[in-house]
Amino acid sequence: MKQLIALPLILLTGCSLAPSLDLKTQQLCEQTLYQYTEIRDKGTTKQYTDLFTQDATFNVKALNVSLSGHEELAQRFDSARAKNKSIHLLTSSRVFTGADQRLSASSNFILYLKEKSSDSETKVLAGRYLDTLEVSDSTCKFKHREVLVDRVDIL
Repeated sequence: MKQLIALPLILLTGCSLAPSLDLKTQQLCEQTLYQYTEIRDKGTTKQYTDLFTQDATFNVKALNVSLSGHEELAQRFDSARAKNKSIHLLTSSRVFTGADQRLSASSNFILYLKEKSSDSETKVLAGRYLDTLEVSDSTCKFKHREVLVDRVDIL
C-alpha cells in the first residue's frame, strides 16, 4: 500500500524538478516559430536569415538537404522561392527545455508547394519541425532545425 502512495509522489516530484520555461522566453520563441511560416511564404531573404543564428544548421533528410550558416540558408531560400509558391500551416507547437538543458521546440506542419512556371499539380508535405533554439538580446533564433517529412501527396 505504501508503494502505491509513494509512486504518485515520486512522479509529481520528478515533474517539479524539470526545468520550467519563463513566460517571456516561451512567447518569444513561439513568435519565432510562427514568423518562420509567414516569412518563408511571403518574406524577404534578410527576414528569413534573421530567424537563424549565424552558424545555424537546417536539415531535411527526406529531400537530401543539409545547410549550414546564413549564406547557404539564403541561397536555398532564394532558389525555392524563385521556383515555387508555398503556403505553410503550423500547428501543435511546443517550446520546452530538453533533457540536455537546451531550449527546444517541436511543431507539426503542412506545406503546399506549387511550381510557378506551370499549372502542374500541388505537392502537399506533412511532417514535423524539431528545433534547437537560442535566446539572446531579446530574440529567439533557430540554432538547428530538423525537418521530418512524414508524408508527401500530389493534388
